[in-house]
Amino acid sequence: MRLGALQVIDAFVRLGGTGEAAQGLGVSQSAVIKSLRLAEKELDLSLVAIVQGRLTPTPEALELNRLARPAFNALRRAHHEADMIRVGMADRLRIATVPGLAHSILPPAIAGARRDLADRAAVEVMFDHVRDHLNANEVDLAISYGPMVTEGLRDIVLRSSPLVCVLDEAHPLAAYDRLSRDTLAGKRLISYGPDGISRADSFQDALGRIGLSDRIAITVRHTDSACHLAREGVGIAVVDGFVISSGLTQGLAVRPLDESPLVTAFAHHRDGAPLDHAACVLLEHLVGNGA
Repeated sequence: MRLGALQVIDAFVRLGGTGEAAQGLGVSQSAVIKSLRLAEKELDLSLVAIVQGRLTPTPEALELNRLARPAFNALRRAHHEADMIRVGMADRLRIATVPGLAHSILPPAIAGARRDLADRAAVEVMFDHVRDHLNANEVDLAISYGPMVTEGLRDIVLRSSPLVCVLDEAHPLAAYDRLSRDTLAGKRLISYGPDGISRADSFQDALGRIGLSDRIAITVRHTDSACHLAREGVGIAVVDGFVISSGLTQGLAVRPLDESPLVTAFAHHRDGAPLDHAACVLLEHLVGNGA
């Protein structure tokens, strides 16, 4: 079976339909359908079902995708690396992070590292699935709210910050110098959901210890989403204090949250394998900026 056919099967199952697969692959829907029909003949499996007029994956296609997921992931990675080679980014610094930290501590560290490296380091930033990227050796360095406490991965404490509240300056609570859990009672709160990759998510731990976990009305992945919602008066964003350095809070009120536990940012890399020079320089900036 050709690689293109495997790629079509993978996209069809992951995205849930032939139209979605065509859009994801940048080809015509008829090309996707033709490739799937040829794969059915070659594998002697039914891969496509018609449900309410739509072509959708059969149970056999779902099971094939489940069993062959490592191969499909490797295939997607190979295509991605081919793209990177084609645009001259084969030798690059690869970083995985969660969105909440990508807006705050990562950009100045990248800027400083590139200055130290005379702007020679190409950089690729990947979001989410941080532990998976590390385990698959797809990134050099990762940042999360960790720690991961995973064998083969090293956790490095970068810095800590209390939770803060971000709200529109016209909000009644903006008149307070500080806010508390009791002050926030009955207010619509915006915050991050669990990052899904840490054994001990320090952000969620802080929310839980201050008693706000079950009071979050709107969950976001990105800090800019939280700040934009606060700016529109939708609610009060409860985020880590790292956000203050990002510029996203300009024009908004930022208030300390009394008795807030600390949120800790961690860097992670594979243990036992030395970091290359560019990754070491970036790590120095991440640690140094927290001093």
